[in-house]
Amino acid sequence: MSLNLRPNLLAACVLASLLASSMSPNAYAEKRTAASVSAGNVSAANVIAGNVSASSATKTLTSANNIELVFVLDTTGSMGGLLEGAKSKIWSIVNDIMQKRGGKDVQVKVGLVAYRDRGDAYITKVTPLTENLDDVYAQLMAYRAEGGGDTPEDVRSALQDTLNKVGWSKPGVPASKIMFLVGDAPPHEDYKNVQDTTTSAKKARELGMIINTIQCGNIRETTLPWRNIAQWGGGEYFAIEQDGGVQVIATPYDAELASLGEKIGGTYMAYGHADLRKSKKAKQVAMEEKVATAASLAPAAAAPAAERAVNKAMNKSAYDESDLVQQFESGSLSLDKIADSDLPDELQALKPAERKAKLEQRMQERKQIKEKIVAVSKKREEFLAQERSKGSVKKTGFDAAVASALEKQIK
Repeated sequence: MSLNLRPNLLAACVLASLLASSMSPNAYAEKRTAASVSAGNVSAANVIAGNVSASSATKTLTSANNIELVFVLDTTGSMGGLLEGAKSKIWSIVNDIMQKRGGKDVQVKVGLVAYRDRGDAYITKVTPLTENLDDVYAQLMAYRAEGGGDTPEDVRSALQDTLNKVGWSKPGVPASKIMFLVGDAPPHEDYKNVQDTTTSAKKARELGMIINTIQCGNIRETTLPWRNIAQWGGGEYFAIEQDGGVQVIATPYDAELASLGEKIGGTYMAYGHADLRKSKKAKQVAMEEKVATAASLAPAAAAPAAERAVNKAMNKSAYDESDLVQQFESGSLSLDKIADSDLPDELQALKPAERKAKLEQRMQERKQIKEKIVAVSKKREEFLAQERSKGSVKKTGFDAAVASALEKQIK
């Protein structure tokens, strides 16, 4: 898909999201077709194919709109460059998936499996599949390239835990289940008490998963097992530079988008019992502070924060289930169904009519910020398209490999 379509696709995604904030689920479903067509890219047929019924607003999952991605990452000392690249590109990878399916109800879950070797601080560290990309990003930001020593790593345990511990959807549920094994060192073939990598790859295929392998660097002993895992896992093998080969293009719009992302985070309203509200609110504030700090370090460091803002604008599950604004936007919850003691603190002292007015005001504020993000993002995409057209952007790095595989494997 050509780059000049992406801003329009984003507009289609966000327009559908914004409509949801001011309508009942049924009214939203009925008007969604018209909104998608007016955005210029998504036909009425495609919206219907996205399986939102005008009568029930119930989503039917397909392998093209229910996507589960797991990144299995070597986090030993030699992988610092790759890890930094993954941190900078995780948001754009997910945004690209959603934008290319503009107007459909796309559910993207991401999981992580960090791995090292026996004797290191950990062998594997699993982040289960989740729609909450802030949680995934927070885990990525916490990763440090440490440990290792001898060349082989415990790839066997990494694949075994990826199969068994990340929470893939159950067999029979339509989904694109795709994993990326990323590392520079071969497996420890002498770890006989753990399932070998070929067996894990074959099992993955039996369960409807695809395994892609991305080799960083040029250790010869890694190439054959990486190719073998990809072959038996039904995926592709990629070879990239040791540092991940990721290029981040700074744009004049990144800082503004990062600021808008922080503002939209300010519209979050936690509900539930008091301890839950307190912990969720603290977590949200800490996340916004972490993103803002990272974005301030250098011009290129603002790019991930800009992509995060774009995701917050178009992703109907941008926040978790504790966000009252998101629940109210989707029509899945009404104020009269919530106990007074579970309401956000700022609503508890208000009368019922005032509560509704306050919540609607917060929804309107979020809607306006989303619209600003769309407008600025369009300018950013045009700038990026111009930079890419100059031919100076590498197409052989980590993000390019992931994009290439996903283009073929999400059906």
